[in-house]
Amino acid sequence: MRILSQIVGALVEAWGEVRVQKARVILSLVGVVAAVAAMSTVIALGDMVGQADKEMNEAFNGRDITLRLMPQKTGDGGGDTAGAPPGGGMVVGSGGAVAYAEDAIPDSTEPEDQDQMGWSDQATGIVADPVSTAMKTLADRFSIPYWSRLEDSPIQIEEVDRAQQTGSFRGVPVVEPKYGFGGLALQAVDPNYQVLFRLKPVQGRWLQDSDINQRVSPVVINSILWEYLGKPNIADPIVLNVTGKQTQQLRVVGVVRAKSAWDQPIIYMHYDAWQLTKPQDTADPTMARGIGGFPTMLVWSGEDQVDQARTELPAALSAILGQGWRVDVSGGEQFESVQDQTQTLRLIVMIIGAIVISLGALGLLNVAIVTVRQRIREIGIRRAMGASAGRVFFAVFMESVVATFVAGIIGVGIAIVILQFIPLESMDIILQDRPAFPTSAAAAGVGIASAVGALCGIIPAVAAIRVRPIDAIRY
Repeated sequence: MRILSQIVGALVEAWGEVRVQKARVILSLVGVVAAVAAMSTVIALGDMVGQADKEMNEAFNGRDITLRLMPQKTGDGGGDTAGAPPGGGMVVGSGGAVAYAEDAIPDSTEPEDQDQMGWSDQATGIVADPVSTAMKTLADRFSIPYWSRLEDSPIQIEEVDRAQQTGSFRGVPVVEPKYGFGGLALQAVDPNYQVLFRLKPVQGRWLQDSDINQRVSPVVINSILWEYLGKPNIADPIVLNVTGKQTQQLRVVGVVRAKSAWDQPIIYMHYDAWQLTKPQDTADPTMARGIGGFPTMLVWSGEDQVDQARTELPAALSAILGQGWRVDVSGGEQFESVQDQTQTLRLIVMIIGAIVISLGALGLLNVAIVTVRQRIREIGIRRAMGASAGRVFFAVFMESVVATFVAGIIGVGIAIVILQFIPLESMDIILQDRPAFPTSAAAAGVGIASAVGALCGIIPAVAAIRVRPIDAIRY
């Protein structure tokens, strides 16, 4: 308790001396304030750039480590099941983590397993291909919480074709995308695709399981297509007609932010709903596939188990599909390198900032030395009255720490104001939501400023304890 009272007393005393010498202190700390403001702003911008890069990477490749399982028909009658555990596998848990589980992989050669493949869904009337059904089986048996199938297909929409010809949609002129319209694509996905790729609705909602087997299929469009059509209000029903042999109508129920300014116009549709209406490319409906090939399975895997997941999941899917199938896997290779680059950049900025703050603190050091010389009479009287050398050292030392701590807070406040008015979009820093000022940047600014103040306070503090009581009389 005594030690705590001494520390509080020293802090109060130091703050009083800073207030007495406020004119000199303020002038000496201008450089520190400017350096802290600049460093905190750069660190915060670096964090935002890192967040923008992370969101961009996740928008195209999926969250953190999203694996892509791509099945292919080998045609040689031999399945590629190397690496599949004989009686066990992994379970992808609730946080994307992967753990070991017994009997996770079925024996695809057994007849009962073929029945579980469920190629025909009686509830929805969907005649599913074995690949998409095998993906469902894999997700169920491994308890994967976040996964989605993905199938890309070009599509022609009557209203969009007409808008391109007439230059207007519903009487409103179309707005050409910044990088051109390009082709129109349809992506058949499962509802969890939104979670994997951080798709944020700007209007309406995302796809739901209830969207299957609707007379007018609900779809979601990206902001590139929405802006091209003049940003119509989707509350006023927007029904699009597919151009082709089959009569199909799509109802827009939501708009999601595009992955980037270079993204093409995209229509998202529930995967199972797409199976009911997509054109078949083979005579056997159970082997139907999109123009781009078989669907891709996206799995959000845990960071600590990615190597195991990358090995065992494709082997398990290949085992479920049976002979004549091979499953390739990709994704997650650049996750660690992006994190390392961000940490390295942050460390470099902090080192440069510390050097700049040290240069700014030299002015405070000069003022502190001059102030100690002017306070020789005061310090000598305190020593004569029984003040210990440690108490005098700590009091003078804390003056520099308190002064730079206040300067750090002021500098961080200036950085927060600056960051609010920086046009991030013009700097190609695109964020879904502009985040608050990073706490780490504020802590780094104040912490480094206080540390530099502590170093600068050692010299005047040592000079103060060398003052003797007799010096007060001579002064």
